[in-house]
Amino acid sequence: MTLFLRFFVPFHIFVFRRTRGRVMGKFGLPVLLLTTTGRRTGMRRTVPLLYLEDRGTVLIIASNNGGPTSPDWYHNLVANPMVEVETRAGWHTMRAEPLVGAERRHRFARITSAADRYEKYQSRTTRPIPVIALREVSG
Repeated sequence: MTLFLRFFVPFHIFVFRRTRGRVMGKFGLPVLLLTTTGRRTGMRRTVPLLYLEDRGTVLIIASNNGGPTSPDWYHNLVANPMVEVETRAGWHTMRAEPLVGAERRHRFARITSAADRYEKYQSRTTRPIPVIALREVSG
């Protein structure tokens, strides 16, 4: 992790929570805070991510800025798909589901039409960038 991100991510989380997302809650797309459980450590980790709501499903994308590997949070949610999500609307317990095949392609196209940066990220890497659906867990 770069020095900038090492300081910016905790600052972003602090400001988002302190203002309930009114500040640092949107960067083109809205921002959510995703909390996963570490696959090796069992520690809870929180990261701010852009998201898109598409037909009642919250979509996030593991772009890692077009890097050669998916971000650690992605590997954590694959190992343990139960996650906590914080948006301006509040906290939600959700189940993460990486999308595959035609559904992944369709949802990736929806995301890139809303934020073309993800097309640029995809052009930087040979891996298919994962698209993850977050679905609320009912009571």
